[in-house]
Amino acid sequence: MVERALNWIPTLSISRPRTVIAVMILVVAAAIPGLLRLRLRTDGHALVPRQDRAVLFDEEVRRHFSLRDPIVVMVETSHPDGIFNHETLKRILDMSKAVQRLQGIGPHDVVSLATENGFRCHPGTFDHRPFIDPLPGTAIEMENLRGDLKLIGILYGTLVSADAAASAILVGVPEESDRTALCRKVRATVEPFQTRTDRVHVVGAPVAEALLGTHIIEDLLYLVPLAVAMIALVVLAGCRRFWGVFLALTEIAAVLIWTFGFMGWVGSPVYLTIAVLPIILTTIGLADEIHIFWHFQRVLAGGKAEPHPAGVTRTMQAMTRPVVLTSVTTAVGFLSFLTSSIDPVRAFGIFAATGILFCMVWSLTVIPAALKLLGPDRLRRTQAAEARGNAGWVRWMAPVIRRRGLTLSVLLLLALAAGAGGWRLRVQDSWIEGFSRGSAFRLSTDRVNAKFHGAHLLLAHLAFDPPGRPLPRVEGREGPLLDPALLKAVGDFEEFARGLPGVGGALGLHSYTVSIAAMYGTPLEKARALQPGVEAVNFLYTRFEEVRGLHRRREVVDDALCRTVVTIFLKNANYQDTDSLMRSLRAYERDHLAPLGARLDFAGDVAVSQAMIPAIVRTQIASVLLALVGALLVVSLLYRSVVTGLCCLLPASIGVLWVFGAMGWTGMPLGVATSMFCAITLGIGVDYAIHFVERVRRARGAGADQPVLRALKEAGPAIVADTLAIALGFGILAFSQVQANGRLGLLVATALISACVLTLVGLGALLGKKGPDPEGRA
Repeated sequence: MVERALNWIPTLSISRPRTVIAVMILVVAAAIPGLLRLRLRTDGHALVPRQDRAVLFDEEVRRHFSLRDPIVVMVETSHPDGIFNHETLKRILDMSKAVQRLQGIGPHDVVSLATENGFRCHPGTFDHRPFIDPLPGTAIEMENLRGDLKLIGILYGTLVSADAAASAILVGVPEESDRTALCRKVRATVEPFQTRTDRVHVVGAPVAEALLGTHIIEDLLYLVPLAVAMIALVVLAGCRRFWGVFLALTEIAAVLIWTFGFMGWVGSPVYLTIAVLPIILTTIGLADEIHIFWHFQRVLAGGKAEPHPAGVTRTMQAMTRPVVLTSVTTAVGFLSFLTSSIDPVRAFGIFAATGILFCMVWSLTVIPAALKLLGPDRLRRTQAAEARGNAGWVRWMAPVIRRRGLTLSVLLLLALAAGAGGWRLRVQDSWIEGFSRGSAFRLSTDRVNAKFHGAHLLLAHLAFDPPGRPLPRVEGREGPLLDPALLKAVGDFEEFARGLPGVGGALGLHSYTVSIAAMYGTPLEKARALQPGVEAVNFLYTRFEEVRGLHRRREVVDDALCRTVVTIFLKNANYQDTDSLMRSLRAYERDHLAPLGARLDFAGDVAVSQAMIPAIVRTQIASVLLALVGALLVVSLLYRSVVTGLCCLLPASIGVLWVFGAMGWTGMPLGVATSMFCAITLGIGVDYAIHFVERVRRARGAGADQPVLRALKEAGPAIVADTLAIALGFGILAFSQVQANGRLGLLVATALISACVLTLVGLGALLGKKGPDPEGRA
């Protein structure tokens, strides 16, 4: 009954081919205006789950302290005097003013030697002036600048490199801005200032996020045509006819136009995750056509003369159920991403599944209609070629299938070895690892890390609520951080953080007050050891506001003097190292800060990534379970057999286990992108088993003496061609500029090849004479 219900669509298409094709063309045409409504959202900030506790806390801290993620513009000079020469300093001044003029950038969003005040005042006033505004004009003024920076101390490693050969301009990124567009504007603004002696580098977390999206879009310009070319070659090698390639390419164009047009109509942006969707749809969408064309050619080569389009009807009667099953199970694999809390990941799952289901409809309507209109000779292969291919295939596979015990034992041992490797698997990820080591951004980041404290920022938020103590109060100020003991506790925390592995520096309230004290005559080393009274602490806050401005003081400590932020600079932030760092800081909190009534929390892009990475990986693992259950239900219901459902799931599931084991043994970490291969593989890999089991069932129903070998003869070459097409399509992601996408492509390709081998060899041996019946009989 189910099969009859499914067959009415291709039957209608064969009876009214021109009408069906016209309707489908109109459906695709209706999607074209939606392409004009598409908008890109490829910045990595969109990947953050908005309701995650870490995200909400980060947003609250940023609002409370008016903090923004910085774009780091580094000017590196080869001048013998370092930055202390007129040309380089003028360049820093002009660049700072140019960036300040950009739309959306406020006067306090740019931090550099040209914007930050020193303790010198404009002549005849008490207004503190920026360090290089006006520019030093004499050797004495240049030496004064050098002395001022050395006296203040904290600017080395943040705005000036330790060797004084580089200076940084920090550009705060507004929360609601288009990061990709802003990073592009900043780069376009500062690059013209680059000279033979003064090089300009633009780095930072916002730039990394924006560049990842840009690189993926750039990749598509050559990866999609390359994938199409590979698909065309595989189809041509399989069916040996131009019309097969033409029909395949037509479907690729239709599914891409319809899917992205549909996205435009419903208003979904092209997120970073969706940017790889063209590769996926190009490769996966043609799987059904490969099997339909192959089977149609077998029908034409069968030697039984039938009036056209009887061969098309027979083909679709045999292929409709597996086409529907494979499409639905693949769609279920992608829909499993709906378990994610991240909008771009959910959108990826929805539109990938939508595109796959569109391909299914196309395969059941346009393809049979086109085969009828083209006639049998357009796709017919010679009987000699057919016989040679099948004879060689069965001859090679027969001994493997017949030695059932040995084959299954070898596969079981491989599965156990892979399982052992799976225990070695670890979660690891970072933004910088998304770029190849030779990329311009990676090299620039390495230069900034070498010259300064580090390009990655972890914000340590300290909230003080001392138990049983009256709050210090003086001259209208009141709050715990007027207490010299608590101020010293912040300094001790900063010093502890500086000594941890991977930390380039740590700047907080204590460091700033020490510098203010040094600016007013206290030697720097003495200022660090100084334990002032409450009045002296209040004096330092007042001078902080006078010199650097009220807004800068509020970026470090709030008006209530109970919350403060320590900025921890990291050289190379990744999940494992940052997790170890945060654990050490938590231990310090428990032993030294908690007794003082202090609570430590983390904010900033690094902290958000720490919460995001394991959450995404956990979500992907949950999606695997959903994909397994969904595929099992679909196959079991349509075949009315749980045994058949389990048989179809087994090869892809073991293939995923193999890849997990290989990742563990080779040390490849499980990250945001690589964790996605599981659900994708399960959704696609189960297709091979469905086609194989379908042919075994039909061979047994026809009374074949060796149904498994007959299934291998009829479906094996098409399954191999299907696997090669999709694996090659994903494999070309290895050429991506984004290393994470390259790893994802290789993992999916490896897992699909494993699923193909396990289907033809493992499932073939399992379904031999003593194996389980795919129809569920004992």
